Amino acid sequence: MPTYRVNIARPSTKPPFYDWPQTVVAPSPDVAKGYAYANWVNSHPNPAAPPLSQCRVSVTLSNAMLLADVSSVSPMQQAFIDGIESQVTKFLSTQLDGTFSMINYPSGFNYGITYGSNAYYNRATLQDIDTLLGVASNGQPELTGAGFSNLYAQIMGAVTFSFCQQDLATMGKQDTAASGQIASILTEFENLQGVYTSPLPFGGKLQDIFNQMNKAYGSIANIPDSLNALRNAIAAYKSLAGDSYAMHNRYYAATARIAAVVANVTTPSQANGGMQVNSSSYYVGFTPNKLPTANQLIAGLNTAGNAVSVAISISDFSSDSSQLSISGGTSFTIPIADILDIAVSGSAAYDMSRYTSSSSTVTMNITYPGVTLFASIPSVLSTDNTTGWYADDILQEVATKTGQEATGYQLQGSEFDVTQLFGQGKTFSRLKTFVISQQPTISMTFTGAKASVITSDLQVNASVQLKLFGMFDLGGASGSYSVQKVDSSSSSGSVTVTFGPPVISGTTPIQQQLAYVLGGVASYPPSNV
Repeated sequence: MPTYRVNIARPSTKPPFYDWPQTVVAPSPDVAKGYAYANWVNSHPNPAAPPLSQCRVSVTLSNAMLLADVSSVSPMQQAFIDGIESQVTKFLSTQLDGTFSMINYPSGFNYGITYGSNAYYNRATLQDIDTLLGVASNGQPELTGAGFSNLYAQIMGAVTFSFCQQDLATMGKQDTAASGQIASILTEFENLQGVYTSPLPFGGKLQDIFNQMNKAYGSIANIPDSLNALRNAIAAYKSLAGDSYAMHNRYYAATARIAAVVANVTTPSQANGGMQVNSSSYYVGFTPNKLPTANQLIAGLNTAGNAVSVAISISDFSSDSSQLSISGGTSFTIPIADILDIAVSGSAAYDMSRYTSSSSTVTMNITYPGVTLFASIPSVLSTDNTTGWYADDILQEVATKTGQEATGYQLQGSEFDVTQLFGQGKTFSRLKTFVISQQPTISMTFTGAKASVITSDLQVNASVQLKLFGMFDLGGASGSYSVQKVDSSSSSGSVTVTFGPPVISGTTPIQQQLAYVLGGVASYPPSNV
């Protein structure tokens, strides 16, 4: 199934900004567009999303690429990524369960995990956790907004359990030798008024009887004394066809496990470990006792010492380029147009050339306050198949045995290509550890610059949109920030402008409050779950 990159913008949002970027696995571009728009609406943006017909929309086929492949990331962009990753890794070194990667997720993380007097789980939070990891067209890892559990359900719907030719030959040979015993099993089942399943499963009537007995009693060994004749007939068959007997039982166990996965992931409930999101609805489980509470996340986000920062120095401006250094590292020659896009109050976007001259220098400090991490673990399918939905044992065999002459779980049909599903940078991946923070603040000091233009454009409380290095939307999906402070009192004539998230009037419900996603630790099933 193809993967599409969908970008949606309000009529008032000027290029190159969008309000809702999302990568969607869908059968067609129109379906992908509808799915992305529905997710935007369900995220309860403020102001509300306008009708889709009024929006600027682009839908492009997403090119599959490895997360490790940063060939489309410029050295300057990679230096910024390296700076963030280095700072976060240093700060959380004893807590991370793998390599930290900076991840793009402009829509933000809904940190109100539970809400209300009933402590229902926040569907928006669970959707954030249950998001596929992908790669944007610019090469940066991103959370796509598409559901990990949804794709998992589609994959499992295409999984079957089959036997290799050698095992089939063994079963055929042994069942032929035990044909009399098989006939006795069928007779005793029918004498008990047993009814065969329609249609019959692979393996025919004998397999159907094994399936029914295993389902009713947990195993063939638990058949009660009241069914003694049938139990004896099966025991006689086992004595002559032991390998075939074991494979019939294995087939039942395998197909029952697939059926339980599909049922539990597509119809979550209290009984199967789903997480209750309202009075009547449930979401697939993510090991609730491992998730933090909203209060724990808020405490971390509000801890002043939980901050990481990156410093950027820009100098030697010419008509079209400048020198840029990140955290005191290597200096890069970079086009001025690629440093920072600034759009003020919905106007056209400007680059740094509007505010600088050949003698200007600019220092920029980007600070991420309240850095906090937490783990997200899909609820594992229990051994009795009653609770959970994630079965790594099935995925392990699907990844290694599909297309092989081997007994086990395999993908059937042409809907999925196993080589594109599993592994680093492939479609079926997620974040197993999230690192979030408050929205970053940006302080920019302009020296020897066009002070009057800066103070005219960037007035306190002005609404701005910021895109850093053509890649990073600061302030969420739309890059919506405000000018918090302008200081032009320096004796050197420098001007310092501080940007940050706008102050929200009124009270935002806890289930709609957002944190910034810095990144996390990636998981590439079936390994590294």
